[in-house]
Amino acid sequence: MVDDFRDYADVCFKAFGDRIKHWVTINEPRTLILGGYEVGDMAPGHCTSVSNWTCDAGNSSKEPYIVAHNQLLAHAAAVQLYRRKYQATQKGIIGISMNADWIIPYSSSKGDIQAAKRAIDFTFGWFMDPIYKGDYPENMKRYVGDRLPRFSKQESIMLKGSYDFLGINYYTTQYALDRIDYSDPRHPNGYDTHVQLSCKFKLPTLSML
Repeated sequence: MVDDFRDYADVCFKAFGDRIKHWVTINEPRTLILGGYEVGDMAPGHCTSVSNWTCDAGNSSKEPYIVAHNQLLAHAAAVQLYRRKYQATQKGIIGISMNADWIIPYSSSKGDIQAAKRAIDFTFGWFMDPIYKGDYPENMKRYVGDRLPRFSKQESIMLKGSYDFLGINYYTTQYALDRIDYSDPRHPNGYDTHVQLSCKFKLPTLSML
């Protein structure tokens, strides 16, 4: 998968690099993962079948993390190739584009404040921590456990700093509610974080606002 993506990127750099100066390796990788491997409403339609969500195959508690891992390595491999083979002559820059809702606590309670941090780690940090630091957020390691793949030392080196710019597609802000009992098998990412996210909570007046 990683090698195939790097080869595809090589073809694109070679064919279009004299005209394209801003490259995005993957646009909204998390959208592709959650749609394709958590809820199954995008290709390849994988999910854990529950209630009215029916998929022919998939495991929503494992596959999203595996796919994200491969996407990150494919991104880093493409960036490494561009920098080594093309950037000096084509004079372009390369990065990744993330969709990143901002997340704020539902209340000023310690639990909700920590929940907001966990939610950010499981959304924005899921991809940006490896690209910036070379590894996943500590919250993900703690809550996902051995279902979260690990990077080798060499992979971490390749990932760290693998962007010249960061694209942000921002859509909305959500509230985070600490829910240790939260369980929705259609959305195991929420189950892993013990966070319920919503834009529609009926909120009291908050001092932080």
